[in-house]
Amino acid sequence: MKTFSFMACAALLCFTPAVAIAQAAVGDAEWQKVEEAMNQLKQPKERPKSREEMTELLRTGLKAFDDARAVAMKAAPQHPTRWDAALFDNMASGARKAVGVPAIEPEVSLADIQAAPDAKSSTKGDASALELLKSASDPKGDDTTWLARAEKHMKDYPDSEANVMLKRKIDSIQMKAELSKKPLDLKFTAVDGRQVDLASLRGKVVLIDFWATWCGPCVAELPNLLKAYQELHPKGFEIIGISLDSSQEKLEAFVKERGMAWPQYFDGKSWQNEISSKYGINSIPAMWLVNKKGMVVDTEARSGLEERVQKLLAE
Repeated sequence: MKTFSFMACAALLCFTPAVAIAQAAVGDAEWQKVEEAMNQLKQPKERPKSREEMTELLRTGLKAFDDARAVAMKAAPQHPTRWDAALFDNMASGARKAVGVPAIEPEVSLADIQAAPDAKSSTKGDASALELLKSASDPKGDDTTWLARAEKHMKDYPDSEANVMLKRKIDSIQMKAELSKKPLDLKFTAVDGRQVDLASLRGKVVLIDFWATWCGPCVAELPNLLKAYQELHPKGFEIIGISLDSSQEKLEAFVKERGMAWPQYFDGKSWQNEISSKYGINSIPAMWLVNKKGMVVDTEARSGLEERVQKLLAE
């Protein structure tokens, strides 16, 4: 899991004070302080060394941003930098909820930012990319329509720095589309020496679990996995773990302590894990279900896992 992923998005923004100076002299000093508050959160002078330090950084940083923007809005409410602040606030919405710092200003829609005549082109491009990334997380969304929108964005904003993340999402969606065309090819030597070949498990239902011992939500899902495995393994249910850990010793100790009997893939490369990278996994936990024919039929299997597995076992 990537903690406070909005920070990665925010770090892609590039604000250019010179543009604001050329367009509006009144309020420049006040809005410069807003930019400084945003930059302190995007690129802190000292990186947090713990979750507690990250929480404190976000709390104090968001308050500083809110206070600076309140002053700037009084001094120059029509200053073009207001759109940069509005975009930042959209990116920070998840972090605000996580650390309990509610927004003072009402959230400006990403569509309004894109339509603003005095917003910088880079700001509009990042707003467009963020809107696409948010909509891509909707499990009921139409991938074909989304890909068409993403293609248009790339043509409209080819130089947007946010395109790096957007391209990863495009690759992930296209990869999942390919998965529906043929059985999943997965073969490796597990960390405990077992030989794993998904082709040999035809006739069984298999859960591919992309996870890590350092991922809180992954660990929180473990009781559900253990329960499902205990109850359904005798009926033909298997689990294959794809660990994004970097320490083999820690992984082996964790697996043994928690009684995880299924095989684990490990290469020590964390987010550069060869299997997870191949399939465009950019957040964990990610759980895929493979049916008896070896086809990936579900890439969002966290909710109601037992019911999903039972339905596939009955096919």
